[in-house]
Amino acid sequence: MRELFCPFVKLLGFQDCPRPDRQHQDCPTEIALFRDPPHTMDGCWRTRARLRAAKALHTTGRQTIPHQNRRVFIQQRPNGMPTLSDFGIATETIDHVPEGHAVVKVDTLSIDAWIRTTLSDGGLHETGDLGSTIRAFGVGQVVESKDESLKEGDWVYGLLSAQTHALMPAKALTKVSPQPGIAPSAFVGPLGITTGITAWVGLIAVGNVQAGEVVLVSGAAGAVGSCVVQLAKARGARVIGIAGGPEKCAYLVNDIGADAAIDYKTGDVGGQIRALAPDGIDVFFDNVGGEILDAALDNLRETGGSRVVICGAISQYQNFDDVRGPKLYLRLAERNAAMLGFVVSHHAARFGEAMAEISALILDSKMNLREHVVEPIDRFPDALLMLFDGSHIGNLVVRP
Repeated sequence: MRELFCPFVKLLGFQDCPRPDRQHQDCPTEIALFRDPPHTMDGCWRTRARLRAAKALHTTGRQTIPHQNRRVFIQQRPNGMPTLSDFGIATETIDHVPEGHAVVKVDTLSIDAWIRTTLSDGGLHETGDLGSTIRAFGVGQVVESKDESLKEGDWVYGLLSAQTHALMPAKALTKVSPQPGIAPSAFVGPLGITTGITAWVGLIAVGNVQAGEVVLVSGAAGAVGSCVVQLAKARGARVIGIAGGPEKCAYLVNDIGADAAIDYKTGDVGGQIRALAPDGIDVFFDNVGGEILDAALDNLRETGGSRVVICGAISQYQNFDDVRGPKLYLRLAERNAAMLGFVVSHHAARFGEAMAEISALILDSKMNLREHVVEPIDRFPDALLMLFDGSHIGNLVVRP
């Protein structure tokens, strides 16, 4: 056992065996070291880390390689619009991987509007604790695994959060398979739960879009909106997108195939909708809320059967204590229409169907989602603020 143990001691950084007086008789040294570290080393975090690594090596035959993780955390609750001072950045070491867990090197993180709701008390999603890493969905590669279901090099998707390396239970990760034509970042884009899958569920499973219908999309130049536009076109609908500014409107028509675009910054959104859809709209996919929602309600098809799909309300996320509801909700009754909200996870049984359809569209070049990439992880807060100031087009992502 001396020949086995002493190289471990050298490897872990000790110059000599910490218990030379034991002379490794009857192989007690490593057993005592694991169970009862020498008193001269008590309280030293470096020693404890080395002992954990030694135990892992002794029991599994593999040493846990420390991983330096840089993460972005919630430093204080935002008062209204978040500012950079609401976030903190820290570096820590992952030096122990429990059984059933894996370390994932984060490749791409999706910047989604729901993240804002986790920063404040009383938000729509579970509030993150102060000091906790900001939650975000991402895709990455396994660099160490203590679970039989994952091996090094596997690509996975999950709630990796705003960090460079994520220590995760293996059961919280979903293996994905990039292939020619489908890059890893597609799994936080058109194939991502919070982007393309959300678009598919809202438009098809909830909105029940049909060929020949008129579909209106707010926030159409964002990640979800861009996917909705292209899915609706693929299903044979006529699509009108609402966005802010001529560059985004040009993107909607020229890049992703919308039939028409409305620039809400020019005013009279209701009038613009009426001019483009004089008979009314059949499906309104809403990511924004507020005045734009009212403008859409006022333009529902008068003959009935219209569906308003509530995906998000980014215009209302800065003040949860005073959310502005629609003033024209009685149009729903007057025009025999329906307003439907949804949570994408409630439709998990149809995710496979959604991914199959979207994958086919990607490979046929009928689903193209522009990426706005922000690097490195320290700029995660900048990217989140960018989501609300409208300075991006397409899928806003962070590459650590």
